[in-house]
Amino acid sequence: MKDSPRIVFWGTPGIAARFARHLVEDAKEKFRVTACVTQAEKIVQRQGRAVVRSPVHELALEKQIPVFTPRSLKKESESLLSELQKIGFDIFVVLAYGKILPQNIIDAPRYHSVNFHASLLPLLRGASPIEHSLLHGFTETGWTLQRIVQELDAGDILSQTRIAIDAAETTGTLYEKLTADLLTHGVRMIESAIEGKEVPRAQDESKATFCGKISTQDGRIDFTKCATDVRNRYRAFTPRPGVFTYFKEKKIKLDFNLNKLPLPAPDKMNPGEILREGKDTVYVVCGDTQMLKISALTPEGKRTLTPLEFLNGYRVETGDEFV
Repeated sequence: MKDSPRIVFWGTPGIAARFARHLVEDAKEKFRVTACVTQAEKIVQRQGRAVVRSPVHELALEKQIPVFTPRSLKKESESLLSELQKIGFDIFVVLAYGKILPQNIIDAPRYHSVNFHASLLPLLRGASPIEHSLLHGFTETGWTLQRIVQELDAGDILSQTRIAIDAAETTGTLYEKLTADLLTHGVRMIESAIEGKEVPRAQDESKATFCGKISTQDGRIDFTKCATDVRNRYRAFTPRPGVFTYFKEKKIKLDFNLNKLPLPAPDKMNPGEILREGKDTVYVVCGDTQMLKISALTPEGKRTLTPLEFLNGYRVETGDEFV
């Protein structure tokens, strides 16, 4: 056990905490997680002031693993490294930490610093690869384990996994598939990096694409786009932040039935127009004269409505418009 490689785990959100738990509980014969580094606590107003710790922070406290929460890596890197060296490490493993590591930290471990990124690099470098794989209609994604360099997600590729993206996949379901894939293959990928079984492969810069952080406004629907584009935007931003439009000057969140493929719209219907079919069925027309079926609607500040409740409550008729 004492000769097992020592990992300092860097991560912040839930997916990082789940993998860290896997390393601590299920891979303890292979590695020792000697410390965690995560983003600092946040103060929120919830009937008073409350401190919110990251999921990785909570896991470290539960498992009695030393945890560090530097607010500025640039300013605190030397002191942080000093503390980590007292604890001991052989490799830094990063998963959704959320900050760029300074060069002195990157260079510190003898087995390098490595990062798990949720795309098939060089595609979708950046903060939101899961959402953007759906937004762009990819049929495949996976995990890349790469060596960390100063340039964002540009390091040499050590290993990759691949998983299929289903036509009705959303970020919520794809997140779970990627988590399961990581829990299945992640330990082997780290072992391979330590043992040098894979020859590092430089990324093809000519094929690199990028994706930024997601904002609420990214969920606004433009119905002049084709039905596939609207559908992909819904897939990408479900469950968060959701997609929305406006009806009679009021913001309204939409959910679409992904099990129903787009249908041709009647002649002379324009993008954004609503087709009411029977008592409880609502379609919206897109820019390619294809329609998408709506499964639920949530007016701002109100509860979610069924199509029947929306049609009756707002007295909707065919030809009314989402703007």
